[in-house]
Amino acid sequence: MSYRKTIVSLLLALPFGVQVLAQESYQITGTIKDQTNEPLIGAAVYLAETMQGGLSNFNGNFNIPNVAPGNYQLVVSLLGYKRDTTTISVSADQTVDVVLIEDAIALDDVEIVVERIIERTTISNISFGRQALQSSQGLTEDPLRTLSALPGVGRAGDLFSPSQIYVRGGAPDENLFLLDNNKVYFPYYFGGQKSIFNTDATESVELLTGGYSAAYGNHMSSVMNVKTRDGSFESLRGNASIGFYNSAALLEGPLSKGKTSFLVALRRTYLDLFLDDSADFPVPSFGDVIYQISHKIGDGSKLSFSGLSSYESMDFIAADPEPGLPNVLKGDGNNHFQSLQLQSSFSPKSHNKLSLTNTINHNRTSVGSDLAINIDAWQMGFRDDFTHFISNKHILKAGLAWQYGTFDFTGNLPLDPLKTDVNDTTIVYRPIDIHQEGEIIRSAYVLYDGNPIKGVGINAGVRIDQNPRNSYSDFSPRFAINYQLTGKSKARFSTGIYNQFPDSEGGNNLTSSRAIHYILGYEYNFSEGLYGWIEGYYKDYDDLVFYDSQLNFSNDGFGTAKGIELFIRKDAGALKGWFSYALSRSQRRIPLLDQVEDFEFDQRHIVNVVAEYHTNRNPKYWSIPALIQLNFRYADGTPYTPVVGATNQSGGWMAIDGEPLSLRNSDYLNLNFRIEWVYKEQKPRISSFVEIWNMLDNKNILGRTHQYGPQYPNNVNIQPYYATGFLLAGGFKIEFGQW
Repeated sequence: MSYRKTIVSLLLALPFGVQVLAQESYQITGTIKDQTNEPLIGAAVYLAETMQGGLSNFNGNFNIPNVAPGNYQLVVSLLGYKRDTTTISVSADQTVDVVLIEDAIALDDVEIVVERIIERTTISNISFGRQALQSSQGLTEDPLRTLSALPGVGRAGDLFSPSQIYVRGGAPDENLFLLDNNKVYFPYYFGGQKSIFNTDATESVELLTGGYSAAYGNHMSSVMNVKTRDGSFESLRGNASIGFYNSAALLEGPLSKGKTSFLVALRRTYLDLFLDDSADFPVPSFGDVIYQISHKIGDGSKLSFSGLSSYESMDFIAADPEPGLPNVLKGDGNNHFQSLQLQSSFSPKSHNKLSLTNTINHNRTSVGSDLAINIDAWQMGFRDDFTHFISNKHILKAGLAWQYGTFDFTGNLPLDPLKTDVNDTTIVYRPIDIHQEGEIIRSAYVLYDGNPIKGVGINAGVRIDQNPRNSYSDFSPRFAINYQLTGKSKARFSTGIYNQFPDSEGGNNLTSSRAIHYILGYEYNFSEGLYGWIEGYYKDYDDLVFYDSQLNFSNDGFGTAKGIELFIRKDAGALKGWFSYALSRSQRRIPLLDQVEDFEFDQRHIVNVVAEYHTNRNPKYWSIPALIQLNFRYADGTPYTPVVGATNQSGGWMAIDGEPLSLRNSDYLNLNFRIEWVYKEQKPRISSFVEIWNMLDNKNILGRTHQYGPQYPNNVNIQPYYATGFLLAGGFKIEFGQW
């Protein structure tokens, strides 16, 4: 029995598909504007009684779903404007438009939006709240799976393949991941299969696919910022769940009502609890705990201590594994991340956020006969972001960051990075032995964000990143502008220099790789809750790390990435979702070769459609689902180098490669279907879901394995292996307390 069939049979035993009573719920939508009819971004909108709510988007729109019938106080607050409180009676879907009046800046009670509103002039910016993430995170319960359905974002495509994303033709290591505005190094389990981020403990996820401001640095492609939510300051509540991939639990509540809160979220895989090491497929084991304590000091100040601790392990050996599986897959590791953050107000117009961080990583991984990676790292540092509001329309921000630590990286990696079949005995490996100790990076930035002219928004800044080990500094100017063409449309442009330090391999003779971004876009607000944009981009890469067969490293690599992206999103009403299309091409000079080819992560066409329908149900119709969702993805196949034969040299086989990256994998096509049911009593709240992965059972190719011998044509037997086919699975969640 294959490992995928085994997983299916186990999961079908889960108590999913519970169809239970549900009471009616409604949604509140609207638009936040100022007195000049300009939409306001980042306004906090919430119901005082339940604390349900979120932030207004770049068109000023907001949406609060799943509101029970009753009377509420709708509160809208934004720095520099008088707070607005409106009494509403909910007995059907509501539309509430709010006009905020300018006021002297006061930071108390609205510190939660400071990090968002300072970036009002944004380019290529897409954000998701927790509820949107939960409905589209997929069977693996991973918010990165939601992001892979956005324009210009590529990934391997399988349910069990890495969550690592490549954005606008860039490599996975060109993406910057932030947790509460602090850098997280390699935020994955098992080499990338699943990210460390827990949706239950997440307030929002923001992805900037290019043109990001000077506040973010040392990465060339994108920024993903994950914000951990505070625990409830008013009431004790929690949940427990069993899903496809792991079981989870969360508890949160006040330590001092209205002043101090806590949140603890735990996850653990469960297949390893009743499957031993003799299973014919890898059985992953991981667990993590996320914790946060937040204390409101007053006058807009807040002190938070948060952390993540995790472990992972796997022990799989097979003499004759299925195609696509290594014959050896062993790993163990643990990671710890802690952050102490102080948000404070020096004056009515000045806000500061100081973060102290500590990170420990230990990982041991063996894949196949020769590939091995051993990492031991420790880093500590601080980051300080200072924001000064000159007025409601003019903001200055500056920041500093410093890190110190040790880094040891040993093991063996393929000499040719395009070789991916770890069972291939003809692959040549190169040893890695890196030790680094001392200052890792020192950074500083300053930027202006505001509206110097009516209808014009500008974000201009510069950052400096110093690499003490190599004794040089990167200077990175950035500029973005948008112009309000009409009440519903904007034009936007961005450019900037984006540098990235090389890794330690290659010695101290290497300098930073560089990408220059040019982005031109147009956005349009069709109606309340329905908007879209189209963008064209060009990225010019130079000084990329390049090496030859003698492992002579240099900055002689270069390349380009260019494309056009279309994004249309509907985030109001019962029917929600988005459509995205990306046309792109990415080319680079390939290591070991002196030629430019389509980059290994190049995908010419990517289409995503996510549609979800939220039902308003009558209690007597108890079998009607709360949510029905379809998730469709089409993508061109990525390029690969074919193996055309093999020769026997001194008793050992040597593969004969064809033209580098001359062929492409077949197109990827996948359709997923999800249904959720909800039992909505005050205590407890029970929900369940059923999801069908690859509903059309398409055979999407992931790669190839190679066997050598005289019995095969040209001495090589090529076996393709495929992504997960039709898979039915589900899970359930129980929640208690007032949500």
